[in-house]
Amino acid sequence: INSACPLDTHRTLQHDSCPGQYPNRVYTLANNNYLTFVTNSKNGYQNNYFLCDNGKCVDYDKVCNLVDDCGDSSDEKTCTNNFQCASTVSDYIPLTQKCDNVID
Repeated sequence: INSACPLDTHRTLQHDSCPGQYPNRVYTLANNNYLTFVTNSKNGYQNNYFLCDNGKCVDYDKVCNLVDDCGDSSDEKTCTNNFQCASTVSDYIPLTQKCDNVID
């Protein structure tokens, strides 16, 4: 995964993660240790989902994209490519725009 985020490696996508999402899931055993799921798409089976703090899941390509896709900012909070503006939870700007004398 190519991401500007130090991803939480302690999160594991379990069989019951992402409730109500991905109805086409197929259950599989991961690392001979726990039950997880993959989804079947036109590109084959995939398991590239980020588990948000609120239980929602988003595709990894939506992590660290300066948009709060999770709804709780967990997909942006540990990213190294952004700056969180003021005290708002969901306003992020690229680091290149931080302190550039432009009000964002």
